[in-house]
Amino acid sequence: MVYHSLGEIFEMVEQAQTRFAASVAGLSEEQERFQPSAEQWTIAELAEHISVVDDQFLRLTHKLLKQAEANGVPASPGLRINPVSLTQVHERRHEKFKAPDSAVPRGGVRVAESLAKARQSLDGIFALRPRLEATDLSQVSYPHPAFGPLNLYEWLVLLGVHAARHQAQIEAVMASPGFPARK
Repeated sequence: MVYHSLGEIFEMVEQAQTRFAASVAGLSEEQERFQPSAEQWTIAELAEHISVVDDQFLRLTHKLLKQAEANGVPASPGLRINPVSLTQVHERRHEKFKAPDSAVPRGGVRVAESLAKARQSLDGIFALRPRLEATDLSQVSYPHPAFGPLNLYEWLVLLGVHAARHQAQIEAVMASPGFPARK
């Protein structure tokens, strides 16, 4: 997908978060803690990971926004941006990535708690929208461990892509043999 405005990116991120939250709604504690194999995270761990990473996205957004504002380059008129696409992420969507230690779930956190924390981080990012729309975010970047330097527009797209990726993993856990039936 190619994004031409920050509004399109924010809409995609919100939809990805909504779908992620819906995918884990109404699960029992037994379902949240079901682990299909020793190499896979539980649904609770996947949700915790999302909440931790979303908080890291919020902090990174603040950092890169400050840098962009210091550059003093206003956003393009009409809120249009140069097209943003994460082709390199899409092409590698089936690869298994190792989360950095700071993003590995610690366990013991219920899905509802993780969703609330993730929502709080997303709301923090969304609250920055007027400042993000007023500034050219294409000239500030930070390296991603797997994809290299990404500008702030690309990081924001990755926020939604990340939630969608882990939603697919949750669906795979639910389709695993032995997954507890809904009661």
